[in-house]
Amino acid sequence: MPPTKTRRTARPGRGNNPTAAAVPALRQAVLYARVSSREQEREGFSIPAQQAVLKKYANDNGFAIIEEFIDVETAKKSGRAAFTRMMALLKKRAAKPPVVLVEKTDRLYRNLKDWVALDELKVDVHFVKEGIVLSDDSRSSEKFIHGIKVLMAKNYVDNLSEEVRKGMVQKCEEGGYPGRAPLGYLNRRENGRAFLEIDAERALLVRNLFELYDRGTHSCEALATYAQESGLRGNRGGRLSTSVIHNILRNPLYAGRFWWGGQEYQSSEPRIIPWELFQRVQDRLDGHPYTRARSLEFAFSGLVTCGWCGAAVTAEIRKEKYVYYHCAKRCRRESFINEARLSEMFAAHVRRLQLPEDIREAFIASLRFSRRDIEQDARERVVGAQTRLERLGKLINAAYEDKLEGRIDDDFFQAKRAEWERQRAEAADEIQRLTTVSAKTLDTAIEVFKLANRAYDLMISREPREQRRLLDVLFSNSTLAEGALSVTWRKPFDLLALSADPETDDGGDPGSQDRRHSVWSG
Repeated sequence: MPPTKTRRTARPGRGNNPTAAAVPALRQAVLYARVSSREQEREGFSIPAQQAVLKKYANDNGFAIIEEFIDVETAKKSGRAAFTRMMALLKKRAAKPPVVLVEKTDRLYRNLKDWVALDELKVDVHFVKEGIVLSDDSRSSEKFIHGIKVLMAKNYVDNLSEEVRKGMVQKCEEGGYPGRAPLGYLNRRENGRAFLEIDAERALLVRNLFELYDRGTHSCEALATYAQESGLRGNRGGRLSTSVIHNILRNPLYAGRFWWGGQEYQSSEPRIIPWELFQRVQDRLDGHPYTRARSLEFAFSGLVTCGWCGAAVTAEIRKEKYVYYHCAKRCRRESFINEARLSEMFAAHVRRLQLPEDIREAFIASLRFSRRDIEQDARERVVGAQTRLERLGKLINAAYEDKLEGRIDDDFFQAKRAEWERQRAEAADEIQRLTTVSAKTLDTAIEVFKLANRAYDLMISREPREQRRLLDVLFSNSTLAEGALSVTWRKPFDLLALSADPETDDGGDPGSQDRRHSVWSG
């Protein structure tokens, strides 16, 4: 009979605490919070609330927050400072990245680029208010729903941007230039109104550029030299290159007109040169070869690469009317592809976005269920703006009483009143914008989702050049080899395209209704 083995209890080492060793280590996490305007940060409107919710969640679920990342700016464009630092930390600790804790989807990212960048790191993300944990092991349906929410968040920002553009168009119609002041002008803001004024130090030199070119004695290169010798530099102090000189000579704002959003407007800003001088300069510029438009532009140029060598697939015209595409290097000497045939290949892929009706209705119902989150966010923003509006009104009244009683002078009162009135106007504009946008946001998102299912019908009814705009949205890369076109879908359209996987085991029609329903039935 073999001897019985006894298990010895391990003795704690000198200085060790056996009780502490039995407590499991907390999983590390990072906290990310964001607001979309500096007004919210000054009022303490959103960031502290987000931090409180996330810290409570971490404490309840056994997470140790190792760092907090706070952004107070718009998420319309990627490149936010705190978000960039967080991404750098996650990449540095890619072997065992911490969990990301965030309040809601639209707090983390509001464009597809940020979503793709974070998705590639395979990081677990906890959306606390939405009750969702997204990881690399999440089901495809969960990722798809999340992708729809990202589109909704982006659509929310686009709607806000649309309201801003409406304000810019209104300003253009009144003759005001809504952009940054070009060389020779300065941006000024007074009593809540932005306008341009003549830059006394550089306006005369800018006028000289037009006059010298009009005489025919100076080219753009010679004008660049003249600008350097006369001390004329850009708004940031840089030297004026030939291309910058050319852009100045092409800018009609100096003569009382400007272009905005593809439309020409009459300017109420001060002029630096007369319109007749500007027209003569344009006539001279049009005589130079580098100002002429390109004579040939093909619909799918730059969209497809060769699947063999990676070179661009270029186009050429045969018999003066037929457009054919082929590898620029002709590496395999494959047959040329007619433009109509290439369009049909793209259309076959776009057709895969059409979901069965029952699936479409299910996701539309999910989007409508999210209405309350969007409306709650809008209500919170409106309440914050109303609070600012009331507080500023009280400040103005109190300052007026101080002025009447002699505690402050009239100059100080007028300066502070102008500043507060400007802030009141901004708060009122924000209330009006949110009241208008919040009611339309979800309905617009649903229409965008429906539009994706109509993409195929839209494509086959358009000319190749109009099809190109749709293809740029759907595909990030396309390759052509052996007469077959392969595409790489942009997110989240790649998830939609899974509904019609072309590789079937039974050799059946991948686009049939039965096949598509079986793919999505799970």
